[in-house]
Amino acid sequence: MDTIVDGLINKVAQTVEKNALLILGIKDQVDDLVRELRSLQAYLGEAGKKENWRDNAVLVEVEQSIRNVARDAEDAIDKYIVERRIHKAKPTLKRWAEKAAYYTKVNLSAREIESIKDRAKKIRQDYAHPLQLLQAGSLNNHQPAVLQAPVVEEDDVVGFDGEAKTIKELLTKGSKDTTFISIVGMAGLGKTTLTKMVFNDSDIQYEFFTRLWVYVSRSMNRRQIFMDIISRFTKQTDDFKNVSEELLAESIKEYLKGGKYFIVMDDVWHKKDWDLLKIAFPNNHNGSRVLVTTRNNVVATYADTYAKPHNLKFLEDEECLELLKKKVFRKEAFPGYLEAPGRSIAKKCNGLPLAVVVIAGVLNKDQVSSWNEVAENPMPILNRQTQDYNDILRLSYNQLPSDTKDCFLYLAAFPIGHEIFVWKLIRLWIAEGFIPPSNSTMERTADSYLKEFVSRNLLMVVKRRADGDIKTCRLHDTLHEFCKDEAVKNYLFHEINGARIEANDNYRRLCIRSSLNDFIVSEDKPSGEHIRSLLASDKLDVKREHLATIPKAYPFLKVFDVENVKFEILPKEFYQLYHLRYLAVSTDLKILPKPFTEQWNMETLVFNTSQSIIDVKAEIWKLAKLRHIIANAQLQFPTPQNCKEKCGDLQTLSPISPKSCTEAILEKMPNLLKLGVRGNLVELLDSKGGVCLFDNVGKLLNLQNLKLVHESSNDQSSTIRSFPRDEKFPSKLRKLSLSNTSIDWKHICVLGSLNELEVLKLKESAVKGEYWELNNTVFKSLRFLSIGRTDLVKWTCEKSSFPALNKLYLSHCTSLEAVPLAFKDVKSLKVMELFCTNKKAAASARTIREQKQGDGFDLSIYPPADN
Repeated sequence: MDTIVDGLINKVAQTVEKNALLILGIKDQVDDLVRELRSLQAYLGEAGKKENWRDNAVLVEVEQSIRNVARDAEDAIDKYIVERRIHKAKPTLKRWAEKAAYYTKVNLSAREIESIKDRAKKIRQDYAHPLQLLQAGSLNNHQPAVLQAPVVEEDDVVGFDGEAKTIKELLTKGSKDTTFISIVGMAGLGKTTLTKMVFNDSDIQYEFFTRLWVYVSRSMNRRQIFMDIISRFTKQTDDFKNVSEELLAESIKEYLKGGKYFIVMDDVWHKKDWDLLKIAFPNNHNGSRVLVTTRNNVVATYADTYAKPHNLKFLEDEECLELLKKKVFRKEAFPGYLEAPGRSIAKKCNGLPLAVVVIAGVLNKDQVSSWNEVAENPMPILNRQTQDYNDILRLSYNQLPSDTKDCFLYLAAFPIGHEIFVWKLIRLWIAEGFIPPSNSTMERTADSYLKEFVSRNLLMVVKRRADGDIKTCRLHDTLHEFCKDEAVKNYLFHEINGARIEANDNYRRLCIRSSLNDFIVSEDKPSGEHIRSLLASDKLDVKREHLATIPKAYPFLKVFDVENVKFEILPKEFYQLYHLRYLAVSTDLKILPKPFTEQWNMETLVFNTSQSIIDVKAEIWKLAKLRHIIANAQLQFPTPQNCKEKCGDLQTLSPISPKSCTEAILEKMPNLLKLGVRGNLVELLDSKGGVCLFDNVGKLLNLQNLKLVHESSNDQSSTIRSFPRDEKFPSKLRKLSLSNTSIDWKHICVLGSLNELEVLKLKESAVKGEYWELNNTVFKSLRFLSIGRTDLVKWTCEKSSFPALNKLYLSHCTSLEAVPLAFKDVKSLKVMELFCTNKKAAASARTIREQKQGDGFDLSIYPPADN
């Protein structure tokens, strides 16, 4: 309860703080209201911490009352702010003419807020006595102390060695016909873990040239699955946009034709789903395999070629204990005094790995009491028959810090099984108001929440970035169901899946799983000022005549995430969504219109278009709260005219056109952390009259991440002939990515002088030349180096050239004769990947591996033919 009340009241307080100048007309009433809410917040604090507060009618009634008051307060203040802003924007004469009408509205707002304050005061007075009794101990149910979470070891696998061997034999032996193999087991038994173990096995990588992982899930989206598979073979996915699902299946057959493939279809729920999917997999008569995981025995038998699915076994108690030790202590020694409670806990897990993993998230390795409390609980952690994880998940959920709980539940706002991009997730959390102000930036606070969920084994890491940070994540289906149910109880969000739902003023966020267009035209759809977020996962277009309906139906939207939905235009009504903080949209527009300047609350803009260039007409430097601008086409900005404002909070801008990298434009964005530049980079890097536009990039003192993409015609005027000296680069630069620049290797040596550089990505055609000699060049901080398609033949370096390198990735370096042998002596080097190189390069890499035996070194060579 504390997190629900705190979250709502904090949002009201933040709204007041961020709009201090706009509430002057009703400041006294608003201040009194916030004080009353804060008083009630403190009053409820202790009572709301009780684990089973929902079982007490008094607390439930108080919680509902204060929820309504806080939300009404937020709505009333937001409504007034819009009225005030619109009035201030009018010409002076018009403001004067409408003065009487405006102040009538101000008085009405003041009376409304005064009324809400009186309601809050009455709640505190009416419930004062029962709340005091509750605080004194009427709800005296003991719960474990807040516990320190263990650090998760993602590769911990226990009890699957024999299972993995069996599955590998099924994959590599037997018929040459394409064979379907199924693994069946209840939720949390480890089907996906076992399958990933096999999928990443070096022998399997060697055996199958093409390996694909497809997550199906209960709400199977056939078109999306087929498009995801096609995207592994071609970047031209737009060509398939209007193709039928049957023709998509035929296209997949063509891509798979002839090769030996291994495809995992993870979490299939229904026989009819399998029938719709399997038609895409051809019989190449070369030993191809498709592995299906499912909870359903009927589906498993139906999908398996020989109707003999592999039934996944439960872990033994000893294996549960071993897994528990690994999850809590990692590589540290397990203390003997925890052996007894550990065995008791392991037994309660009933052989289910998920139960072990989740309970490990609430055990403190330095606190015996936390182990004893779980061990002495008379109830089993999980019953195999009911397959109900709610008790154990609630135990882990209750131990989360209160500020993080809404963020955790919000993970289920994404579709089940969805691979969530962390960048997007964090920006949504911020826009939703879930991240409280602190001494750190909101992005860093949000990132710490994410790592908290991972460390408590509540969230799975899918992909990591070059620097080790989490790139994408996924919520286990069982946790997704828990989060969704809990979110609905707390009115955090509601899912719309095509079924009719009752209108409800408690709806604040709508997650639309069905067609957005159908939802918009529906007469009984939830709508009104109380709805603050619309999130749609549908990929279909919205008809032009229906577009204006959205801002009219939801005038107070703060989050509008429709990145996958195509909007032909953005009608003028969109620019009247003054509270909008997060907008992700796809359009056919080639301009960012001037009315966008009125989006004064905007924090994150994701603007995708079918055009190659976006002409920015809006004066974005007037948007003081703007933090991130991401587009899929180069942004061309106008030169600021007589404008003193700056985008002081802007952190991300990508991609901007080279011509826009002028001093007048970039000085408006002094605190950029990430910048992408795309276009003819000759305009950026060449000096004209002694002036080089790249010098302006170098003046961005806080810039940490720079991405340069060269796009041009093939004439001589588009050839990059010069490259900046080291002192011209931003001093804090940590990540640099170059694409299609075709610069000489000697220019790369210049980058060795960048003391903070940790990640260097030389993508396709970034560098040209057959020889790279580092001589005395030292990349002293570089941890990740990738080299894409290049004509490099000879590469020489010393062991001192890359003293901190952790990962080396080479792709399509088909002419490279050898990977420098000096890497055998680079102690920090742990991972080397060669993708589509040649036999000589592969042989040299294997020599390095032999020299580094016992050094924890991992070498991956693909395709296996290079071995």
